[in-house]
Amino acid sequence: MDLAQLAKDLAVTERTRLKILRSGFTISGHKLWTDEEDLICRIFHPDYFAISQVLHARSKKAIQTRCQRLGLAPRRQAWGWSARQKLRRLYPDADRKEICDAFPGVSWDRIQAAARYYGFRRSRKPYKLTGIPALDQLRSRCYAIRWIMRDMDEEAGTGQYFQTRGYKSRYPDFKAIDKGVRALGGHLEVRWDDAKGGHVPPDIPAFQTSLGRLTR
Repeated sequence: MDLAQLAKDLAVTERTRLKILRSGFTISGHKLWTDEEDLICRIFHPDYFAISQVLHARSKKAIQTRCQRLGLAPRRQAWGWSARQKLRRLYPDADRKEICDAFPGVSWDRIQAAARYYGFRRSRKPYKLTGIPALDQLRSRCYAIRWIMRDMDEEAGTGQYFQTRGYKSRYPDFKAIDKGVRALGGHLEVRWDDAKGGHVPPDIPAFQTSLGRLTR
């Protein structure tokens, strides 16, 4: 390190700082903020309209930026190259907390908006199992063909069953499930449970059966 050059640079910086303080203007010609103006920002924030009425010589953008520097408002995330690359890497598969931790001070809504703007998408996760074989296979089929449950309801004519209650396994609606399976081009197949070696005569109706595979 050239100590002489470093000392020269520091001297230039100090002279520039003193010049700015004496003139009251920055190098780019903007007026320095005073303690009185900062106090007004602290008193009236977040009412930017009221602040602009008192500080009429300051633009709205300048007031917003000053409030951010004073810690009154969160700093706006600059989506530069490095930030975009980080978002591209994390957004598809990382959980929400991990993504928010990577962009402190930025709300989840703003992160989502930036991702949509740059064309980043969250990876679709398979639907959770319900324990009802017919329903689980229907949901797996929807995932494979990239249908959401709204698509399923619209094609099957089941109102909002699959969107609101279809994932609940306590009281499955097999009539709605049958409609969904048919909309997908399949059918429900009844399979008798005779694993214990028993025999079910074909002429005896079944009141309770185990609904099995979803076939095409």
